[in-house]
Amino acid sequence: MDFDQVFARFQTPPPDFGPIPFWFWNDDLDAEELRRQLRAFHAAGFGGVLIHPRIGLSRRVGYLTDEYFHLVRLTVDEAARLEMKVILYDEGSYPSGSAQGAVVAENPDYASQAIGLWTRDIEGPYAGFWRPNTGRALLDRHVFTAIGRLNDERIDPHTVELLEVGNRDIARIEVGGGKWRAMSVWQTHSGGHIRGVFPEEESGHATAPAAGDILNPDAVACFIRLTHDRYYEHLKDHFGSTVIALFTDEPSVFGKERRRPSRGQPYTFGFADWLAERWGEDPRAWLPALWEDYGQGTEEFRHRYAEAVQARLHEVFYRTQSQWCATHGIALTGHPAASNEMSCLRYFQLPGQDMVWRWVIPGDDSGREGPHSLAPKVATSAARIASRERILTEVCGAYGWQLSLDEIKWLYDWHLARGNNLISPHACFYSLRDRRAWESEPDVGLHNPFWPYVSELNAYVARLSWLMTGGEQICRVAVLGDGNDLPWRSARQLSENQIDFLFVDDRAVGSARVEGRDLVVGVQSYAALVVEGEPLLSAETEEVVASFSDAGGTVLHYDDGLELIGILERCIERDLHCAPAVADLRSIHFRRGGLDFYLLFNEGEEAIATTLALAAGGHVERWDPMTGRAESLAARARDGGLEIDLTLERRASCVLAVDGARSCGDLAPRVYREEVLPLKVKWTVVDENDRLLDVAVPGDWARLPDLELFSGALRYGADINIPTADAIDLDLGSVGDIAEVFLDGRRAGLRMWAPYRVALGHGLAPGTYSLEIRITNSAANQFEGAQLPSGLLDSPKLVARYRT
Repeated sequence: MDFDQVFARFQTPPPDFGPIPFWFWNDDLDAEELRRQLRAFHAAGFGGVLIHPRIGLSRRVGYLTDEYFHLVRLTVDEAARLEMKVILYDEGSYPSGSAQGAVVAENPDYASQAIGLWTRDIEGPYAGFWRPNTGRALLDRHVFTAIGRLNDERIDPHTVELLEVGNRDIARIEVGGGKWRAMSVWQTHSGGHIRGVFPEEESGHATAPAAGDILNPDAVACFIRLTHDRYYEHLKDHFGSTVIALFTDEPSVFGKERRRPSRGQPYTFGFADWLAERWGEDPRAWLPALWEDYGQGTEEFRHRYAEAVQARLHEVFYRTQSQWCATHGIALTGHPAASNEMSCLRYFQLPGQDMVWRWVIPGDDSGREGPHSLAPKVATSAARIASRERILTEVCGAYGWQLSLDEIKWLYDWHLARGNNLISPHACFYSLRDRRAWESEPDVGLHNPFWPYVSELNAYVARLSWLMTGGEQICRVAVLGDGNDLPWRSARQLSENQIDFLFVDDRAVGSARVEGRDLVVGVQSYAALVVEGEPLLSAETEEVVASFSDAGGTVLHYDDGLELIGILERCIERDLHCAPAVADLRSIHFRRGGLDFYLLFNEGEEAIATTLALAAGGHVERWDPMTGRAESLAARARDGGLEIDLTLERRASCVLAVDGARSCGDLAPRVYREEVLPLKVKWTVVDENDRLLDVAVPGDWARLPDLELFSGALRYGADINIPTADAIDLDLGSVGDIAEVFLDGRRAGLRMWAPYRVALGHGLAPGTYSLEIRITNSAANQFEGAQLPSGLLDSPKLVARYRT
């Protein structure tokens, strides 16, 4: 496609690029109501739905019952008619691997397993017997018993010996002088559980479903037979067309939590033998080091064991699901348990991550530091390693009823700026009946007062998601870390200096190749490799890194004292640079069909004003993904690239579209003189039923009797006089929460977040106009009694603009 064709598709992208929300099936479902809600989602620009059986589902419907599959079938049929996509969910509710307890019900040994350590200290010389007492559980299984010499409360690993254990698990002990510690390792059922779908199956409840052993191939095969195969049986004709993926949710070896033994470690049947085969040595003498101090080598062993558990999880659970999905023509999607966990995502045809529980929020450093700050970049990095085009993010879950479209826009941008291009809002609730309104709230769908405006954000997401699909991400820096626990410090420095990067792990680099001076990993070519932390690297990876360095590539070992940005600027060509520096500016660069697209996001709380230097040169336009409109820019050709004066207001984003086949035009910027004109008018305020209300302007209606717990919309009306000017804006000041503005019945603008300034028009004829402002406040007032400020909180003003 040429430049104009790309812009036309950007304005109106294919519908399946719209967000695909979690749809909580959380009540006694009615077929016609399901169809009604699905049609509403379609009208709002959602690209599909992710059907999520959830706490609150009725026993009449049940999970994986004939009635359940009947409702799934009619929903998928309706989605196909609407040309929407459906993602299936593999559990009821989460984490995955239990089939609402049906796996363990089929075989108790399929329950989540753990190992624990029981010890006895002995003064030698000693000869006698020891029977470890693990308690009354009949299913506890002895793994081994060993003894080792104590030295300053540390076990000397060279003295550890396995003991013979006879009938009734009694071990014979015979040692010489000194202090010794007998150590017995036992396998137990962990007691881990999941959240189910019925109210009495909530996490922590006595009847919560047991977690399945997702390290056990037989248990995983049972899980797939009970869930995946049943979905295929009922929906096979929709697989690969309407049904595009199956979602697995934060699989955890212990489910939601482990009850026993104390400080238990992950395990499964035959795991010691599996480790022996993997490591080429018997691991049992060292297993007590998971709890005991073995001196030098203790931490390395614990890391090695944790890595082996992850490898087993990848092999048994993720790979098995991935192969099933590939065989059945759909994608495996979802996300692992940790935000900075990437290595398992190579098995996902549609890699994903999640962001819930207000782990990141605007206005502080939560989105820049700590493991959660990496989630979206982790998913994008996994996609680039495995050559996947779409990247899913689960977002907004359990953020509370105070979540506003302001925050949602920031969260969406936070993910989009890091390459995620399939947004899955969590969640649209089927029902808010009884206490359902407070189960991982908020509803971001039909039951929220901001629902009429969700379509605006959906269109925004669709435009950017489409633009970031099918192109090449221009990124020359890779960060190498532990793929199960990726680092964040170098990531923050790179992001705040607009140097794009992607993560790589040991396996990805070990199978990479060096071409010229570049390191080629998946679909990306890197000029620099930043190594942070102390990842365990294979001999193959060490060899590739050395070859890359010998070929002239840059390898930097990061620590807090490293001048990372300065060194990189001397080693690689900057794709984008801004002066003055702006830590809140986020950027990602895509190239498709010979065209360059720089996606820019203001991640801060203040407006941005800076000058950009772009490596790409040619004709440039600024595209607004919120409105789908384009405007020419005042740009200057510099050294084969472009120099552009950029302004981005709070919560703003834009696309700089560059066509290198055309020259850069010399366009002078428009400059306006502004005059602020107070509005001295009589306001009338009515509710949605046209009932006249006594609400002041300025004023907070949440402090007024009868409106203290009201969540919804009120309409403010007045006749205003517009003077002669080149352009007229309306500055509303502070608003709680959303302002939709109409002038003489024509929609003039919508502001869902600050700044609340609306362009009423250019070249308006002077005279009297009818102004209406529809204000929608927060759902938190109704559901939490929050009394968040509501209404026109300042006196609106006109701003007359005159060309200079």
